[in-house]
Amino acid sequence: MIMKYAFPIGAMLLGISTSLMAQSGLKISGEMDAGIQNYKSANGNTLNRLQSGAFGATRMIFSGNEDLGNGMQANFMLEMAPALDTGATSRFGFFNRNAWVGLSGRQWGEVRLGRYLTGTANLLCQVDLHWCASGFNGTGIMYNGDLSTVGRWISGSPGRGGNNNDGISVFSGGTAAAGTAESNRKNNSLQYTTPRVNGLQGKVMYSLGEAGRNPVNGSGDHVDLTLSYASKQWFVGIGYAQVRPDPLWNAKGSLTSLGGTYDFGQLKVGAIYQHETASGASARWTRANAWAVTAAYRAGAFEPYVKVGQHRTNGTGAYGIVDGADATVVNLGTLYRLSKRTALYADFVTDLKGSEGNPAVYKNDTRGISLGLRHNF
Repeated sequence: MIMKYAFPIGAMLLGISTSLMAQSGLKISGEMDAGIQNYKSANGNTLNRLQSGAFGATRMIFSGNEDLGNGMQANFMLEMAPALDTGATSRFGFFNRNAWVGLSGRQWGEVRLGRYLTGTANLLCQVDLHWCASGFNGTGIMYNGDLSTVGRWISGSPGRGGNNNDGISVFSGGTAAAGTAESNRKNNSLQYTTPRVNGLQGKVMYSLGEAGRNPVNGSGDHVDLTLSYASKQWFVGIGYAQVRPDPLWNAKGSLTSLGGTYDFGQLKVGAIYQHETASGASARWTRANAWAVTAAYRAGAFEPYVKVGQHRTNGTGAYGIVDGADATVVNLGTLYRLSKRTALYADFVTDLKGSEGNPAVYKNDTRGISLGLRHNF
């Protein structure tokens, strides 16, 4: 009797599931990236490793929408970052890259609630030309150091007078420690995006720190505002962000960014400039400036690229450098496209300021050489 009804019930459930997926527009997509990498940190440690996300971020995305009528939709995204070298998930959470739900309308724009990339980070990833890929472990021009060294180049969030990630953590308190969190995605956020009108579009994001009156956990409240203009050849954007003090980093900061790209056809170029301020007991510097210039050229299956720039602070910057440039980054390489979705890459990057830091700690320039494969699905 059980076998008699098992197939009809299974078919009915499959039909219901397929119908729901069709109505909601569920989509599974992502990117797989793995490369063989030779990496030398400024403290002299050299690693030969298979690196997940050596060029771009390995990720799997579940996204979807439901048509509510009259041009209105419900939307959602869950984005995770599995590591291809180990199979592990990110230390920042299971769906650490995106986790949000929202509503959108053709006439009034879109509202999102959850965790996602800041508008400032979106702006500079477009200037990067590869959506913040290449360079130090697939960070592009958003180089903020890693676990084995220090450094900062272009920031997607105010640094609040810190070096490496210690001033720009996305959470604080509890078992978290300064330097253990990334800078460019914010928890507990609300975002409104306007429709694009005559090329112009604005974004307003507010992230609730949830620190409470007697904070143990939580982070500083964060606000991020961007305005951009896009046409067939031009993209120009300006952003302003501000982050308040929190339990682990008693300093506030602001970040102003201005950047853009121009598409000549085969050649595409970009540039960005940033100015930061910081104040508070934990701040090691109170002013910082950074710039980057990018270029990529399509020549058949090859796409060679170059990205250069500098970060400068007063006070104490990365590598213990005082009142000067604490990052001068050169990144060059090429993609070789096997198809629209699959590419090989060769990438070289170095931070020329590593050897100018405190000689008792830092012995050489930070650099990485990567050869790998990227596949989009």
